Amino acid sequence: MVRMLARGWWLFLLRGVAAILFGVLAFLAPGLGLAVILGFLAAWMAVEGVATLYQAAKGTSGRHGFWVWVDGIVSLAAAAFLLFSPVASAFALVLVVAVWGIVIGVMRLVMAFRMGSLWMGLLGAVSILIGAWLIAAPGPGLLALIWLVGLQAIMMGVLLIGFGWRLRRIHNDPHGPAVPA
Repeated sequence: MVRMLARGWWLFLLRGVAAILFGVLAFLAPGLGLAVILGFLAAWMAVEGVATLYQAAKGTSGRHGFWVWVDGIVSLAAAAFLLFSPVASAFALVLVVAVWGIVIGVMRLVMAFRMGSLWMGLLGAVSILIGAWLIAAPGPGLLALIWLVGLQAIMMGVLLIGFGWRLRRIHNDPHGPAVPA
C-alpha cells in the first residue's frame, strides 16, 4: 500500500501546496477565501444534485424514487442559493455553526451533571458561549470561521508536504523502509 502511494508522492506535495496557498489566501483576503469555500460547496452540491437526478431518471433507486428526486432537487436548489445569495449563505453557515455549538454545549452540560465532570461542564459552557457569540456577532464570527478553515488548511498542507517528501524517498529507494515514519 505504501509503495502504491509512493508512486503518486508528487500529488501529496501538490495538495499540500494548494492547501497552504488557500490557507494564506483565507488570512490575507478572507472575502475571497469565503468565496472559494462557498464556490466549492456549491459545485459539490450541484454535482451531487445532478448525479442524484440522473440516478432517479434511470430508475435505479427502486421504490424510493420519489425521495431520490427530492434529494436531487434540494441539492440543486441549495447550490443555486449558494451561488445567487452568497452573503445570505455565509451568514446561514455561521448561524448553523452557532446553533450546533449551543445544542452540543447543552448536551455536554447535561452529561457533565450526570457524570460529575467539571471538564465536560467547562467544555459545554465554552461551546454555548461561542455559539451565542456567533449569533450575536455573525460578521466577526464568519471571519473567525474563515480563519479557522485557513489555519486548518495550512496545517494540513504542511503535513501533506511532509508526507509527500517521505513518500518520495520511499519511491526513489526501493530497498528503503516499507512504512513511512
